[in-house]
Amino acid sequence: MRNIYKILLTATLAFAFIFNAANAEKTNWEDKTYNFKKAQKVIVYGFVNRDEKEFNDDVMLEVLKEEYWKQAKNFKNYTLIEGVGTPEVGKPVEGADLYIVSDLLDWHDDQYTRPGYTSWETRRNTRKVRLPDGSSYDEEYTTSVPVHHPPYTVYTSTVRMRFSVFDAKTGKRVLARDDKRDRDDKKAQKGMFGRIVHSFFEDFNDKLSKE
Repeated sequence: MRNIYKILLTATLAFAFIFNAANAEKTNWEDKTYNFKKAQKVIVYGFVNRDEKEFNDDVMLEVLKEEYWKQAKNFKNYTLIEGVGTPEVGKPVEGADLYIVSDLLDWHDDQYTRPGYTSWETRRNTRKVRLPDGSSYDEEYTTSVPVHHPPYTVYTSTVRMRFSVFDAKTGKRVLARDDKRDRDDKKAQKGMFGRIVHSFFEDFNDKLSKE
């Protein structure tokens, strides 16, 4: 019974660690009546930072812009046209079939305290065993001992992006994604940003596949 308890406890702690290590909230919306396969030319506008209160690093902003355009240009099912400025959302735009507007909504550092816990760990030991004839040999055996893990601070990173795709001729929104990701790591937003942008443009590219 004790061994079963140890196994369940270990599995529970492992699952809790994995769950807390990374979390994603992705909301998608799509106009089911729109034929994405007919689109060929897409105007992509640079993303707008909407979280200037927490994110005001000019150098990092330039790094993110480079990553954004790298991902946007990485797929081949559409001809990309770099947009200039920021369009008036919901209005038609000339020269393309679709246009994309992106916003950086949240760039956040935080922390929380993970409570302490006790786990059972295996220890290997050696003991001397004496035989009736007076000789002896070393025998290895294992024991389980409780190990206390004290509370500790966990630093977290959050990034949230919103992508909106509009029909260029009508200005009607036909696709949208809100992607928020949290990670138990300090200053991890740069990598998370890249994965969020890659995920969106990869899925968008697949929608435009002519196959």
